Amino acid sequence: MNRQQLEYAVLIVFVFLFLWFAVQAVLIDDTTRFYVVLISIVLLGVPVLFERKMAVILPFGTKSIVALALFLHIAGGINRWYWKFMPYYDKLAHGVSALALGLLIFSFFLVLDSWEIRVRPSRILPWIFVLVLLLGLCWEVGEYYIDVLVQSSYNNGVTDSILDVLSNTIGTIVAMAIAARYLKSVPAGRTPGYLLNPEQ
Repeated sequence: MNRQQLEYAVLIVFVFLFLWFAVQAVLIDDTTRFYVVLISIVLLGVPVLFERKMAVILPFGTKSIVALALFLHIAGGINRWYWKFMPYYDKLAHGVSALALGLLIFSFFLVLDSWEIRVRPSRILPWIFVLVLLLGLCWEVGEYYIDVLVQSSYNNGVTDSILDVLSNTIGTIVAMAIAARYLKSVPAGRTPGYLLNPEQ
């Protein structure tokens, strides 16, 4: 079993877990999270379909980390882990989500490169940092306004937001370290897009 097959096997395991969460959501009459689970299953398939359509392979681990981020979000809501293990679970979910987002942004730059839209490797890492943290800040603002509109408790004050941003930063740094390691493996004379299909 090669690395791509291994990652596909991991995704299949997550699909079964998500289906179990869908059943749980029905049992507790949580319609909103039931639909979140279904959307998450579709999202799991998007990178796979992209790889098949474009005849590329995303960097190893990207699809699995995205699946893990979705898993943490779904399980945290349906099993109430966000509240049972507050605030630690939320910070873990933020860190893993930032890591997943960072790897997706890295993959986006690789795709751009394969389309001959060049971004210097030295600029890819700073872009990952800026974009992940910017999207994380947007999420914090969104949490605040959701709480105002529906009287929920996603945002628990300034300290919670600061710790969320810190968790996002840690996840982003890990994503940058993984991206840097991949970029170092690009052979001389090749561009980062090579990483999408290193066997060619």
